[in-house]
Amino acid sequence: MKKLIVLLILIHYNFHFADIKIYYPEKKGKTSFAIFVDSITFQKTFDAIVQYKKSIENDNLPTFILVSNWLNPEEVKNEIIKLYNSEPKLEGAVFIGDIPIPMIREAQHLTSAFKLDETRFSWDRSSVPSDRFYDDLDLKFEFLRKDSVNKLYFYYRLLPDSPQKIEKEIYTARIKPSPDSLKYEKIEQYLLRIVKQKEAENYLNNVLVFTGHGYNSESLTSWVDESLILLEHFPLAFNSGGRFKKYFYEMNKEIKKVILSELENPELDLAIFHAHGVSDAQLLSSYRKARNVNENIESVKFYLRSKLRAAKERGESIDEVKENFKRSLNVPDAWFEGAFDERIMRQDSILNYNLDIYINDIRKLKPQAKVVVFDECFNGSFHLEEYIAGEYVFGNGETIAAIANSVNVLQDLFVTELIGLLNLNFSIGKWHKYNNYLESHLIGDPTFKFSNRLKNNLEIELKNFSEKDLKKFLISSDPVIRTFALLHLFKIKREKISDQLMNIYLKDPSPNVRLMALKCLAELRDKNFELILHKSINDPNELIRRFSVIWMGLIGKKEFIHLIVKSAFDDESDRVRYNAKSVIELNNSDENIELIRKETERIIANKFKYDFDSTAFYIRLPDKRRQKEIFDVVLNDSLSLKRKLSELRTFRKYVYEDALITLFSILQDVEKPAELRVAVAEILGWYSFSKNRLKIIQVCEQILNFDESKELKEEIVKTINRLKTGSNNPFTP
Repeated sequence: MKKLIVLLILIHYNFHFADIKIYYPEKKGKTSFAIFVDSITFQKTFDAIVQYKKSIENDNLPTFILVSNWLNPEEVKNEIIKLYNSEPKLEGAVFIGDIPIPMIREAQHLTSAFKLDETRFSWDRSSVPSDRFYDDLDLKFEFLRKDSVNKLYFYYRLLPDSPQKIEKEIYTARIKPSPDSLKYEKIEQYLLRIVKQKEAENYLNNVLVFTGHGYNSESLTSWVDESLILLEHFPLAFNSGGRFKKYFYEMNKEIKKVILSELENPELDLAIFHAHGVSDAQLLSSYRKARNVNENIESVKFYLRSKLRAAKERGESIDEVKENFKRSLNVPDAWFEGAFDERIMRQDSILNYNLDIYINDIRKLKPQAKVVVFDECFNGSFHLEEYIAGEYVFGNGETIAAIANSVNVLQDLFVTELIGLLNLNFSIGKWHKYNNYLESHLIGDPTFKFSNRLKNNLEIELKNFSEKDLKKFLISSDPVIRTFALLHLFKIKREKISDQLMNIYLKDPSPNVRLMALKCLAELRDKNFELILHKSINDPNELIRRFSVIWMGLIGKKEFIHLIVKSAFDDESDRVRYNAKSVIELNNSDENIELIRKETERIIANKFKYDFDSTAFYIRLPDKRRQKEIFDVVLNDSLSLKRKLSELRTFRKYVYEDALITLFSILQDVEKPAELRVAVAEILGWYSFSKNRLKIIQVCEQILNFDESKELKEEIVKTINRLKTGSNNPFTP
């Protein structure tokens, strides 16, 4: 049989150009799939890749294998474009082994949170490893250079005339374990394992969700409301025979052991982690809260010992640090004892280790979840030698794929958006295609499907959907189908269905459908969007309120002030209150400051009727001090350009309403350094929701007409495109 398979493959063997070997599909279908693999990996895992190809084609998806010593990302992308423009059209691809890694620069607005200064930090740290180079075929990039140390790293910048929004044409995934001596054995074992897993019937009816410390302001309202959203996505998990387990890090003092145990449950289908993370760890928990006086004292001692050790590592005076803490906390000398005692240091180290999950923990584990979603920073850093997601997928367990991030991410994400499609015959890749962040990646096999919970094959029916089909699905009793249909109807009709979007939000009982209606309206940024925010700020669902208050603050209109301030005081969700207080700071025009002050005083006066402590409701009024400090540096000719640029970048996060006049003056001043004006032009691109965005576009277009600086013109073109298109994802503006 083995020889027969090899013979069949060789019959279809062909050369493409000089060095790319292409193995063609054995079956026909409506779309196709491609396996890209480097020559050495292909030689060492040949049989496994062939069997993997057959398993995909058994699901009626014609599959190509493309083998080469890939010299650069362009070689790979050129083949993807050819297959996408051929029949059957390419729907997705997987990269096995050492496939070049695009490192993207000048595109941080396409991430959810990554804002590292590209001029201060090394290129490997300040660039985003991203396969959007391969799967969004409309994006335009300019090659900069190849890394001299990491041979797979290729640096590109996003061009100004490129689309400034990610909309993938295909889905992609990486099969790339740690590059140790067992790398090829891991790939082979993984591929052979998933070939068998594809043959089994597996319904998505057992789900684990974990929320870690410091996440979403530790809002229990957020934690509870998420269940209502997931109930619609995973109905089988809430029915007899299924199981839905939801953990908050404080629920158990041994939460790490609990989660490790849950991950080895053979019934587990999906695990979702909301937590902080780094490339080699999932940061689950914090030090257990004290329950009595003695435990409080021990917690303070532990804290003080850690501070002395940190001071020693930094080369600081331990005695000075100790005296500072004695004065500030009024603690005795005895509470510092044991900081450098080996026995106590070991105890403290074990306590620290037991808070989080590390790579070595996973290597001892057999994770059973078929899919793991890492709503965590850096867990998907596939460009590094070791990364958390790779250990789950290519380790000793049954995990088929993971969704994870190559850099840091924002907490206010909607990572489970449309995830219920996995129940409706959508492969993991087809679902992940809707995740349009620069940093989000699928690790593992993207073609895996859970068993379809519906009798009808929804995915096939919607493959060539018409407007008539979508309207039919829009009245489905299934909220996941309604949500999906609404998205695609919006893609077809855009502003023509603005009124319908508003009506759907007002009438649909599903939080998922309402979220999609709001997201589509947020893309339009029209009058209906601003009108509906008056309603959505009081939505029963916490996530909707959270996004609504952010949008209100970024728009910056005075009509929203009383609603934002009210949310900062009254919303039951810690996270909504946190976001309300954050966007209040941005509305720092004189008029808005006065409105915020009056509304704050009115609410506090009302609450005093019930003996509320006013300090519990403290919000910081907007002021111009931080803004003034920034401009004092930027406009000071005696200071270095480097210092000025560093200060200016603060506006990426704090899009102060009242800063625009000064930013305009710097941008228009031909006497200012070109680098400074370019930085200002880039900053203005972050005002995509601002009520003043049309004025910003007008100012930028005027400069295009007379300024001759190529670099400035390029940045202005990019900013104009960003403002006209809107943010990459309205949920993370």
